[in-house]
Amino acid sequence: MVDLIYGRGITDLIHEMPFYLNFIKKIIGIKVFHSKQALYGSVDINNVCNLHCSHCYWWLNRKEEHDLGVEDWKKIIDNTFKKQNIFVVTLVGGEPLLRPDIIQLFCNEMPRRVCVVTNGTFPLKKFENLYFYWVSLDGTEEIHDSIRGKGSYSKTRNNILEYIEKEADRKGKPAWKDIWITMTINSLNYRTAIPLAQEWRGKVNKIGFQFHTPFIKDDPLWLPFGDIRDSVVDEIISIKRLYPDYVVNSEKQISLMKGNWGGVETTPVQCPSWAIISLDHMGRVKQPCCIGSAENKGLKPICEKCGLGCYSILVAQGINGLQK
Repeated sequence: MVDLIYGRGITDLIHEMPFYLNFIKKIIGIKVFHSKQALYGSVDINNVCNLHCSHCYWWLNRKEEHDLGVEDWKKIIDNTFKKQNIFVVTLVGGEPLLRPDIIQLFCNEMPRRVCVVTNGTFPLKKFENLYFYWVSLDGTEEIHDSIRGKGSYSKTRNNILEYIEKEADRKGKPAWKDIWITMTINSLNYRTAIPLAQEWRGKVNKIGFQFHTPFIKDDPLWLPFGDIRDSVVDEIISIKRLYPDYVVNSEKQISLMKGNWGGVETTPVQCPSWAIISLDHMGRVKQPCCIGSAENKGLKPICEKCGLGCYSILVAQGINGLQK
């Protein structure tokens, strides 16, 4: 099966044509008529994680609260994502693999339009109608383990390889195409971005890069704007040119990471935060974006230092928060 658009082949595109037509209609509405319509969804499906990564935004605002059940999420899917014709929903956490029942529900209700972001330390399950896994790796093994905990890289690597080796092809699509690597670049791991990409090329489908977004002024993990950050971006552009089908970032999108493309302090300006419906584990809307909080007093990301890939790709495509 030939991949044409983000891992989708000709058969997929034909089957999903109504969704694409609706998506194109929304894009026209945004660009021509300056409407603000949600295109994607992001959902924290649970409030539990087995790791405590040093860079993770989720722990900053976490409270001890129960997760929603299957029936609750079914209502949200119907009344929010289906009603607004959301094209793709990304399931986050916590660690979403701790709630396989919710993942399968989303896959049943929105087939081939659900991505799962996981730390990969649990065995990767073959969910029917899953779009793909985003597996988080924060550099090569030593650096990754310094951020996520000793032995976490080997667990994730083994689970990826086991999934690829043991899972049967799905409708002509080999299992390795279900695996996309995501790396969040920070001051600790920036030197390992290219080595990580080289290590996994030929083993997984794609790799995507974003940069750490700080919540506090002097966050030591934030890689400041300047020569070092620029050189990292330039290296990613170089490897993108070498392997255009492997590196998912566009040159225009990753180039935005050299400066402020997001907003002013904690307020989105250029960033089209409205384009992604972001819900927490209780189904509440998160503000100002998918890494924010539903709590009014919760810590907010610093938009003018944002490194998120999901919004910057929209800005690179000409969709921004300045739509009027």
